[in-house]
Amino acid sequence: MKDEKTAQILKYVFIVISVAELCSHAFEWKFLNEFTKPLLMPVLLVYFRKGMNAPVNLSFILAVFALVFSWFGDVALMYVYKRDWYFLVGLGAFAIAQALYFFSFKNAKSGEEEQIPLLQHIFNVLPFAVFVIGLLYTLWPFLEGLKIPVTIYASLICLMALGAVYRNGSTTTESFNQVVFGAILFILSDSLIAINKFYAPMENASIWIMGTYILAQWNIINGLHKHFNS
Repeated sequence: MKDEKTAQILKYVFIVISVAELCSHAFEWKFLNEFTKPLLMPVLLVYFRKGMNAPVNLSFILAVFALVFSWFGDVALMYVYKRDWYFLVGLGAFAIAQALYFFSFKNAKSGEEEQIPLLQHIFNVLPFAVFVIGLLYTLWPFLEGLKIPVTIYASLICLMALGAVYRNGSTTTESFNQVVFGAILFILSDSLIAINKFYAPMENASIWIMGTYILAQWNIINGLHKHFNS
């Protein structure tokens, strides 16, 4: 009961920090951004633990490390304006986070896995393959020396989303829907980063990027909660 109350408090703390983070971009309050952005993932991580009623398991541990590497990525990307190579550090940290989420989703299943028909595999993979190819085709002339890292990252984030999709039928409907929604928002957020950085700067880009990113992480964590606590 105590942990449930703490989780409720942390939920509202996370919401307040998220709103403050978005305000820091909307009003260009850099001093606030340097305080709020590094707080997002640690608060979400503690909320994740306090809101979990089930015993700690492998999927939970993997998701915790995904949040840790997401934090490293957040902090690194804050300082890209100082050193260009911070972008690669951030990209690497988030690449590890995507791989960790993929394996977390793979282990967040119940019951025996059913054999999936080939046609269903095609339907699952095709939208993400088309998206990755289309995005890379658009960005390719502008990536210069980052072609390989960006290609690897784009493939990993779509693999993460596929890991969410392949939980269908092996978890509750609420958990499945929320994790998939979060994974898609993660793809959207990172696509906006790539488009804004390499293709065409967007108006209010940081608000859209952080808004979709925060919602992505929130939905993934709460979707996993629904699975563990069911």
